[in-house]
Amino acid sequence: KVLNDTFERGGSVIIPSFAFGRTQELIYILHELYDKKEVPRHPIYVDSPLASNLTKVFGEHPETYDKETHQTFLEKGKNPFQFDKIKFVQTVEESMRLTQDSSSSHVVISASGMCEAGRILHHLRYRVHDSKNTILLVGYMAENTLGRRIQDLGAQSLDSGENGEVPEIKILGKTYPLHAKVEKIGGFSAHADKHELEKIISKSNLRIKKIGIVHGEESQSAAFAKHLKQKGYETIIPKPGDKISL
Repeated sequence: KVLNDTFERGGSVIIPSFAFGRTQELIYILHELYDKKEVPRHPIYVDSPLASNLTKVFGEHPETYDKETHQTFLEKGKNPFQFDKIKFVQTVEESMRLTQDSSSSHVVISASGMCEAGRILHHLRYRVHDSKNTILLVGYMAENTLGRRIQDLGAQSLDSGENGEVPEIKILGKTYPLHAKVEKIGGFSAHADKHELEKIISKSNLRIKKIGIVHGEESQSAAFAKHLKQKGYETIIPKPGDKISL
C-alpha cells in the first residue's frame, strides 16, 4: 500500500535500512511483490556499498536458504537478491546523481538504518521537502537519533492534520520542512520481544540466579524487570560502567 500510494502521487520511497540482514530482507520482499505484480515495477536502488557487497554474499550461498525461498525463487531459476529492476549503487557520483533525481518514481534503500550517518542523509535532505515522497521506516529507531526524530515528527504531522504547522527537521546542519509522508512498518525487528525472551528463560536448563536487562530503553527495561520479578526472578538493570559478579 505504501508503495502504491507513493507511486500514484508520482513520488519516491526512501527506506533507511541496516546494511546487513534488513536490506536483504527488503530486497527479497520487493522481488516477490514485483513478481506478483502487486506494485508498479519502478526501479529499486540499493545505495550502500556495504549493503551491496553483503547482498552479493547472500546470493552466493543458496545452500543456506529455507524451503520457502527455494519454492519462491530457486525452483524458478531466480536469485532472490537479483532481478531486472534492482540496481546496486557503488560510486559517490552515482549516489549524488540519484539523490537529485526527481524525474521519476523509484525506491531507495540506503544506510544507516537509524539515519545517523551514511548516504541516507543525502537522500533525506533532497526528499523530505516534497509531499509526493514517502520516508518508510522499517525498524526500531533509538532515542536521540535522526530516525527517531523523523518518526516522531511524522506522527506529530499526522495528528495535526493538513492544516497543522509543518514540522522541520535538521539534516547535516541544515533545517528542512518535513512535507514527505512518514510511514512505519513493524515486524522487521531482529530482536526477541518480551514473550520470546520469557520463553527462552523458562525453557533454559540453567539455574538462573539473576537476570541483567540490557539493550533496551529505560522504560521498557524497567517494565520487563518488573514482569520478571513477578515471575520470581531477581533482576538488575545495569548502568554503563557497572560491574556484575557472575
